[in-house]
Amino acid sequence: MFGMGFMEILLIAIVAIIALGPEKLPTAMVEIAKFLKKFKSGIEDAKSTLDNELNVSEMKEEAAKYKAQIEEAKSTLNLKENLDLGLNNIINDDMKKPEKADDNKEKVSLKEPKKKKNKEKSLEKENEDLEKTEEMK
Repeated sequence: MFGMGFMEILLIAIVAIIALGPEKLPTAMVEIAKFLKKFKSGIEDAKSTLDNELNVSEMKEEAAKYKAQIEEAKSTLNLKENLDLGLNNIINDDMKKPEKADDNKEKVSLKEPKKKKNKEKSLEKENEDLEKTEEMK
């Protein structure tokens, strides 16, 4: 018990008999036994509480791991959707262009209407904005 041998326990018993006397010794032993029992139960409660807390932290770690896996799956899904690049639209537009090739030709004239100038200015402005955003990336 507590790494003590028989001789140490006997010495403590002799000192207790001398210090407390034979009348108070039995009640003192009962009080010490009660204290040790309460101390043991307190330690067991602390152990069980600590085990519960450790299990909760393990569950939180597992939940974080699953959340990371879900986020990774979402990002790969989004990547696959973004990789489409609109190839179907390009193919469909190429098939439609030969039919409408004559409609899309610009007519050349010596006079430029004001509306076209405004359109060209707005297109130039949009191109500049696009260049700025690409430079920022």
